Parts: sequence; structure tokens; C-alpha cells
Amino acid sequence: MDPAVGVSVQRADGPAKVRGAALYPQDLPLPPHCLHAAIVRSPVAHGLLRGVDAASALAVPGVVRVLTWHDVHGSNRYGLIEADQPVLADDRVRTCADPVAVVVAETEQAAKEAAQRVQVEIVPLPVLTDPAQACAPDAPIIHPEREPIGQHPNIVAEMEVCRGRPEHVAKRAPIVSEGVYETGWVEHAFLGPEAGLAVPDEDGCLTLWVATQWPEEDLRQAAVALGEPLERLRLRQTAIGGAFGGREDISLQILLLLAAREVHAPVRMVWDREESIRGHGKRHPCRMRYRLAASNDGELLALHAEILADAGGYASTSAAVLTNAVTQAAGMYAIEHVAVRGRVVYTNNPVTCAFRGFGVNQVTFALEQQINKLAAQLKQSPLALRLRNLPLAGEPIVPEQPVGPDAHGMKCTLLRATERADAMPLPRDEGAWRHGRGLACAVKNVGYSLGFDDHATAEVVLGREKALVRVGAAEVGQGAETVLAQIAAETLGLPVTAIRLEWQDTCAAPEAGSTSASHQTFVSGNAVRLACMRVARMADDLGGREALPPAGIVARETYHAPRTSSQPGAGAAHYAYSWAACVADVAVDVETGKVRVLRIVEAVDAGRVINPLLFRGQVEGGVVMGQGYALQERFHVRNGVPLTTTLGECCIPTAVDAASCIEVVTVETPDPNGPYGARGIGEVTMLPVVPAITAAIHSATGAWIDRLPATPERVLAACANRDMGIAGDAMDALKHAAGR
Repeated sequence: MDPAVGVSVQRADGPAKVRGAALYPQDLPLPPHCLHAAIVRSPVAHGLLRGVDAASALAVPGVVRVLTWHDVHGSNRYGLIEADQPVLADDRVRTCADPVAVVVAETEQAAKEAAQRVQVEIVPLPVLTDPAQACAPDAPIIHPEREPIGQHPNIVAEMEVCRGRPEHVAKRAPIVSEGVYETGWVEHAFLGPEAGLAVPDEDGCLTLWVATQWPEEDLRQAAVALGEPLERLRLRQTAIGGAFGGREDISLQILLLLAAREVHAPVRMVWDREESIRGHGKRHPCRMRYRLAASNDGELLALHAEILADAGGYASTSAAVLTNAVTQAAGMYAIEHVAVRGRVVYTNNPVTCAFRGFGVNQVTFALEQQINKLAAQLKQSPLALRLRNLPLAGEPIVPEQPVGPDAHGMKCTLLRATERADAMPLPRDEGAWRHGRGLACAVKNVGYSLGFDDHATAEVVLGREKALVRVGAAEVGQGAETVLAQIAAETLGLPVTAIRLEWQDTCAAPEAGSTSASHQTFVSGNAVRLACMRVARMADDLGGREALPPAGIVARETYHAPRTSSQPGAGAAHYAYSWAACVADVAVDVETGKVRVLRIVEAVDAGRVINPLLFRGQVEGGVVMGQGYALQERFHVRNGVPLTTTLGECCIPTAVDAASCIEVVTVETPDPNGPYGARGIGEVTMLPVVPAITAAIHSATGAWIDRLPATPERVLAACANRDMGIAGDAMDALKHAAGR
């Protein structure tokens, strides 16, 4: 039998998507007597809710019901980590996306018209838009009902990782390099807007058809919020039009279930693009101050970092995002003395949530920019400085986690990326165009960390010539359905075409956790492999596959990832890592500030590549997303209200904007715990792209860009201020930080 792992087999979901046959939630055929729902959202970002007048809305022909928080009956609260978000606003609103009421009508048009007629009485409260100001002693408390954490009630979470005596060492170090960095909101921009269908049955059970990253968790939150027994709720996954973390949080799931329950009929809801952009979370804006102390020959002696992140109006996954940022703020460098302090704070800005990279994007930009500044200060090669400070096998990195022998992959990615890049020289400068090359590297944890029991369960039904694999790993475009089928085929000795994966139904497919944290290949892949090994042994005991009964035989296994410490510094915070290195070549027009990305070379260590074509697609997608984050994507908010309402205004890179040449370099250092040595790479591919591009801009112009995105205006301002030794945006940030 030909191998199934390491082969570029056709995507399992490819043919249906190419033919247009894949059913996304808005494509579902409507059941008889299906109603339609529309949300009434808060018109302001902060205020006390005094009343909802639905009389005018109920007068619209076809309107069946207007639901408010009085109809919810359960806790009326949900949240992935902390249940602080109301299903429907009761006493106050904290963001302009807060749902206040839901209109249910016979047609979508009637529902939307009636929603505009609902009168909402809100007493405005001061709007907090700056996380530093939200921590001021006299700042209004956004969640007065919440038990305070830390020094101020508006702090969602705070965390500190310390080792050695960084302040003492930094004072005596011959070289100190400092910088202040800032990143903004970014829209997920998945192509399929939120949509769904909820259908009640005769027994009062509710089935929800929706696209999500974590179906079981959606139902757990819905059960508590609505006061419904969990066993009465079922979720059926549709095709998922992208996610990137933006579908990990609840959007319309609970509201659809509520509406279907209350009107005793099927209810459909579809958001348009403007509501999608307003209604789901964004990437966390961060302000970061970094200080690196080094010896004259480039040994990193101490690192000090401070991180301030904006959670928006609700907690979502902000505490976990902060944990990732703090525990990986020092990257994969061997630094003896480290202090990293982080806070994430409530404001009345849009909610921030999981997004590809999960907090590591921001600190990677700051750290790698600081490393490149230090290299310039020392007049050293950026590559040599990095190689000088990589850990040896068994040596600890922050937070007190010894690296394994597979960490050799970090060095390999650096060497392979630079070797490939050096084979092609930069173009000569011409006219106003200046050319530069930049280097950066990145490390990203795989899976859930800090004591979380990261696990997945798989069930395999083996027949004589085929197998059915049930595992609830959502396919959001990353290729999990294909990769898990390949792992099953390799383990069972069957062709990939003989494997069928079932993941869409919570009543059939066992839980595999969220499709996030780059963990499905690692965790669900191991669960599938274990279940396949068990069912294969069962078949052997029965005399081989030819002796199997017509219905086949069934095996079920749960894989638990290696345990991690719940306390940073008290053991391994993460159980696996992926790493990548990127070289970017850019051209900068010094008269206009425009930046063109000419070439990206990225080397990524995937442990072992299960599907080379999918691997290449992940890397290329991460590169383009990183390029957008670095240069052009933006999300404007004023007084808590988004001004960006369309994908065009988000300035997402198109094929015209993308680097004309993206070279993918494959590095394979097998992970000892991964299935066939594989590890997830969905997030790490994006991380080094941003600092590689900003380093290339410096190489071309001598100017450092310390605030993202590097728009033409910011590039010109940085060039104008380069003789001062600090970019204008960074100077503004320093002044702001000093004011705190």
C-alpha cells in the first residue's frame, strides 16, 4: 500500500466547494413555516438601559414577536472563559454591538424593518476608549457587578513572568536597546458572514445549523444562558466560510435558539457584511515597551517587557491571549534575566477575541523589531545575533521550560530561509525606489496550555474495504478533514479515498475541542491514530478484515496532550511549539512612502508534513495575512463606534497587493509526541512576516516603523524623523506612555 502521509492528496472538501455544492448556513433549504430574525443593537457604546418599546415594531405586518432579556429565562450570560456577556442587554450596554432585542417575523424584510422601529431608551455613560485611561483611579467601572481582579476593576486579567534580576543586570549592561510598539484592531474578514437556522422538534429539543469553531462549547454556553438542559440542544455544522479565530466566540447561536424556542417554529438569521464586521470581535490592540540588555559581543543578558492590551467591552478569550503573549514575549531566545508584565483591560471599544496567532503576533513584532534594532546598534548581522542566542537542547526558555531536541528546527528555519534568500540579490535602487531586506523569526505554541486538559476523542468504524472516522474537528478551510483522513489511512493501511470523515453533528461526532491553537493535527490527529490502531488490532484478533461483520467494528479512543503547568515558571507552560523564519525583500518609494513587497522567503518547521500541498497553502496564506497586518489592514473606531463597515475599508491585501514571489521552505524536525511527528503550523506562518517587513523597510530607508500598519504616511513620517533615531509614531507612543 502506498503511503498516505507525506503525500499531496486532493482535499476532501475541495470538489464540493469548487462546484458550488457545499452548503454554507445561508444556503440551507428553509423548512416549512420558517421565520426570520433580526437584531436590535445598542446605538451607543456605553449606557444604562432604561427600556425597550416594541409597539411600533409589532405593528409592522408579518412581525410575530419582539424578544428582550425578559424572555431568556436562564443566566442571560455567556463567555468562553468568563460569562460576562449578556445574550440580550438587561441593565446596561457596554459596546455598540450589544444586542438589545430580537425581532422575529414572517419575512427577512419585515424583521429588518421592524428592528429599525424598536425604540431603545439608554442613559449615556462616559465612553472609555483607551486602556490606560480605563485603569485611572477615577475611571468609570464597566462591569460593576464583577469581582475586581488586580488593582483596578476594569482589569480583565494581569500576568507576570520573572526570572533572575533583569533590572539589576540591565543597569550594568554595556548595551541597552529600547522601544515602544503599538498594534491596532484587525478584522478577521472571513468570507462567509454569520448565518444560521434553529429548528425545534415536537419534544421541545432544538437543533442549530451554524458555522462555528467549537460546537460543543457553543451548546454548553447556550444551555446555561437559556436555562435549557444540554441534552436538548444539538448543533449541526455546515460548510464554514473561513474563521481565523473569529468563530470561536458566540455570535448569533444563542439568539437563534432563543427565538426558535419562544415562537415554537424554525427561525433563520443572516447577517450582512456590515453587521458581521460590527458584531464579531477583532484582534487585540496592544502597546508594548521592550528593553533588551546585551554584551558587546551580542549575548542577550536581560529582557524587560510591558504589555497593555485592549479587551473591549467583554472578556472573551482576553485572559488566555494575555497568557500567550506574556509566556512567549521572550520568544525562543535563551535569556537568563527576564521580566514580562502584562495587563488586558476593559474598554467600551469593540470586543477583542481569538485571532490567528492569539497574542503572539503582537509580541513577536515588538521582540523581533527590538532584536533587529539591537543588531544595528551592535553592527552585527541579524542572523548572527539570533543564532548566538538560540537555546541548546535542554536549556530553559521563558517561562522556565526546557526545550527539546526538536528545537533544532528553529536554527534550521533561520539558516534555510537566509540561504534561499541570499541566492537572489536585491534589485538596484532606481529613482525614488529604495530596496531593503529584513529577517525575523517566530515561535508559537501548539494547543492549549497552562494546565488546560487539551484532548480529543475519535471513533472509527472499520469495514472490510473502508472506514468511517468520527471526530468533531471543524473544517474551517485549513484542511483538517483531509489531514485526519490521511492519518487514518496511513494507520489502517487503506487508500485515503476509502476514508470518510464525519465531523458535523454533535450527536454523532465526539468532541475534538475548538479548531484553534493550531491543535487539530496534533491532538485530533493523535486521537484518530490511536482509535485506528485499536480497531486494527481488533480486526486482527477476529482473523483480519475479510472476517469482519458487514456492519464493521467500532473503536473509540481519547488522546490527552502532555500535561502543562498551570503556573508559569513552575514547569512547562506549553507542550509543543512550531517555529518559522522569514526573509522579506521590499521596495520603498521614499517620495510617497509606498511599500511594495517583492519577495518573501519563509521556512517553517512542521514536524513532519502530512500533506505538502496543504502545507504550502497554509504558509502562503499566512504570509499574505502577515503582509496585510504589516502594511495596510486597519480598523477605525471613534468613541467606541466602528467607522470601518466594509471589507474594502479594511484594506485587506488582494492578489495585486500580495508579494509577487512567495517561496516556501519546508523544514521537518519530527515532534516526538505528534502523530507521525507532525505538529500544527496554522498560526506560526503569519508571525515572522510583520517584523521581517518592517526590518526590510529599515534596511531600505534607515527608518524604523514601530506602529502598525506601516502606511505610506507613517513611512514618510518615520523617514522624516530617522535622524532623531526614533520614528515619529514611536515618539508619540513614548510621550503617551510617559503620561501614564
